[in-house]
Amino acid sequence: MKKIFFLASALSLMITQTGCFGSFSLIKKVYEFNESAVDNDILKTLLFYVLNIVPVYGVAGALDVIIFNLLEFWTGSNPISMAPGQMEEQLIKFNGITYKVTATKNKMAFVKLEVENAVDMGSLAFDMNDYAWSFEKNGEVNKLVSYDLANNQLNYYTSNGITSIDAEAVKCLALEKSSSSNSEVLLCN
Repeated sequence: MKKIFFLASALSLMITQTGCFGSFSLIKKVYEFNESAVDNDILKTLLFYVLNIVPVYGVAGALDVIIFNLLEFWTGSNPISMAPGQMEEQLIKFNGITYKVTATKNKMAFVKLEVENAVDMGSLAFDMNDYAWSFEKNGEVNKLVSYDLANNQLNYYTSNGITSIDAEAVKCLALEKSSSSNSEVLLCN
């Protein structure tokens, strides 16, 4: 019980003190879809129940909290909420290295800026059809994570293959960098 209380307190403190509260653009898009899918209020309510049971609203909210609001906090924009053709650029300095982040709808491109030239670091792209984030560089696309709506699971793509996690069983997710510089997914219950 103490562990749960401590974890809840720490998470509450982190959320309230860092200012990472974002616009929740993905969950708003799900709501807009629900609102515009049918004209009948009863059918609209039934669709709302289905989207909660399946848990489309829950997964959209989790993705907003874990990924999109954090991106919005650090870059100043949320790629999900941008209109087609809209673009925003930010300069970020990390460990003494300056990066240019270019955000467009469903995509963020990273370029490492050096004194003499710019180095393309690749980009993160979100595919609305697959519910997947991919890393793109030099024409090569590597899927990182996707949500399987039919099976209600998150799929993580690593060099060791695909790791699937039941979305209902996930209480928290964390990425940890190991000594071999590969990231691993840690689950907390």
